[in-house]
Amino acid sequence: MRTMWLVGLAALMALSGAQTGGRTQRSATQKDDGRIPIAQAAQEVAQKFKVQIIVDPALTVRVLPTQADTLEKALDELVANARDVVWRKVYTNKVLGVEPSPEQILSAVRALLSIELGGVIVVNPRSATLNSFVANYPAPQNLEATLEQMQPPFSAKPVYVILNPRPQQPALRGTPAEQFAQLQQQLFDLLAKMSPEERSQALRAGMQMWMNADPNLRNQMIFEGMRLSFEYWQSLTPEQQREMIEMGRKFFEQYMGGGGY
Repeated sequence: MRTMWLVGLAALMALSGAQTGGRTQRSATQKDDGRIPIAQAAQEVAQKFKVQIIVDPALTVRVLPTQADTLEKALDELVANARDVVWRKVYTNKVLGVEPSPEQILSAVRALLSIELGGVIVVNPRSATLNSFVANYPAPQNLEATLEQMQPPFSAKPVYVILNPRPQQPALRGTPAEQFAQLQQQLFDLLAKMSPEERSQALRAGMQMWMNADPNLRNQMIFEGMRLSFEYWQSLTPEQQREMIEMGRKFFEQYMGGGGY
């Protein structure tokens, strides 16, 4: 397994270098293609259009700043190339003196978007209260004009939310290194369940996310991976090293069309 990991790492670095045309070597002094964290891009949009935009702190994707002339177009552009990320217009209860926190709004929006039923009413007979939910209800054109007359009233000033609505994974435990190992195991388990075509698509998407990552972080990971690879190589026996060389030769023959070292 450790041998296969090393070969996979070497292949990843080779493919990354081939796709970027050496761009990673220059990124220490220049920032790839102008991408910035999506939270920063959203903040710029919020300031331009004088609105409140809440971005899920868990989103680390980098996007190109938008120059759109309307708020809706700007939000569309921010999430267009961010996998599984959406934006929604949100109205909250109007309770005098009480403002919901961004965390509360994010949690509520994610919960609503994850409900698969078209409609549901949950009644508490003891308190004679109910919680209701209706999916895909047609929004009237005069919605904002009627919100404050509803019972209970809602604020007519919307909040814009950018998030990944998929249900959250079980909480990770331990140190950051241990949590990373748990995520890696989940990744291997998921890849094992995929068809070859699905695996190819997933790895291509992973490569795109890799290229969209912060250049400084990407360079650090490459150099750290190279250092660990050399240290691991030195720990191998001569027989294991020969096995690695043979596996590398077969890889380059299959994917690079070469026949030598």
